[in-house]
Amino acid sequence: MTTTRRHTWKNRWAFIAALVSVGLGVAIPIPTGATPGTTLTPQLLDRVNGSSTVYVVSTSSNFESNNPAVCNYQACFHSQRTNDNGAHFTTVHLPPIAFKNGSLLGNVSQMTFATAEDGYILLGGPVESLKVTLNGATTWRSATIAPDVSILDFTATHNELYAVIAHCTINGPCGNYRLARSPLTATSWTFTALTKWPSGVGVGLGAYGSNVWLTQQTPSNVVVWTSHDYGHTFTRSSAPKLASVHACSITATSASALWATCPSGMEVSFFYSSNSGLDWNTLPVERFSGTGGGAFDPVSSTIAYLAYGRENSPSSRNLYRVTNDGRTMSAIGRLRCNIVGGLVFTDALHGLAACDRANTQATTELVRTSDGGVTWGQVSLN
Repeated sequence: MTTTRRHTWKNRWAFIAALVSVGLGVAIPIPTGATPGTTLTPQLLDRVNGSSTVYVVSTSSNFESNNPAVCNYQACFHSQRTNDNGAHFTTVHLPPIAFKNGSLLGNVSQMTFATAEDGYILLGGPVESLKVTLNGATTWRSATIAPDVSILDFTATHNELYAVIAHCTINGPCGNYRLARSPLTATSWTFTALTKWPSGVGVGLGAYGSNVWLTQQTPSNVVVWTSHDYGHTFTRSSAPKLASVHACSITATSASALWATCPSGMEVSFFYSSNSGLDWNTLPVERFSGTGGGAFDPVSSTIAYLAYGRENSPSSRNLYRVTNDGRTMSAIGRLRCNIVGGLVFTDALHGLAACDRANTQATTELVRTSDGGVTWGQVSLN
């Protein structure tokens, strides 16, 4: 999972009216196909790990993030799925999403798909709401992890869901940290108290199979906690190379291969571990601004892609392939974007990107590559 890419990456408009079927609590699908003449602008991409399936969330071209009335109680949000790198799309559905001033994603903070059928959306707020689909975004329902908790991080493997939850005050620190685990149905949660987590300290989460990793920023370095038994017990190791103002996010591509993204103020550093987080290699990245419009996509245990976003000149290459356990970065192509709103590769050759050319978000285009990022072509979502 995004970008992360939960994607994400963490990631905006008037309330979408939705009906609820009596007694079942399952949201009836909202028609999300674009009306004739409407241009869809992609805002969020999520790859189903280990497959060619990618979900794309878009807004209508006439949507204004500071004017909820423009939707006129109709869906301004759209979602589609592709299995062939954007050659064809299937229209799917979204749960009701609240308007949020200045945001083109409403109150969506994260979207994650564990399989092509099982997906999860976090809706932000003091207490985040979890929405679940088990039929490929045909219908969605609400799920509760625990009463009155905030979801600090969330991830999915092919068989399990993991979340770090805590009790948080609006203006104060969080406390009573717990790791929550459930099958993909999100109906049966078990909890492990994170007793070594001081109040107010950030947390990063990653998982692969029965392996779970938590990162914790201390005054001197980042601590990595590792579990090999679905989060029941953890061992502690120090990772002095890692450094973050909050905590490093982890993308696990195997039981031993980890990619870490570590924000440090306005900039971001990236790392790779081949031994389950005991040792780390620093990616040789030039200064990477966390607000500069770039994107990072770990594809597998051997390859990742890094897009710098803002193009420097008509001939410059701003897309890099990362190999050799994170030690080698090769400039391979040029994304003609000022902001890369999303970047997902389904394998070493095929990828999609949400490419904002004019720094407006509302003019973002979907582009694709089939040669590993050397060349890109525009994709129509309509």
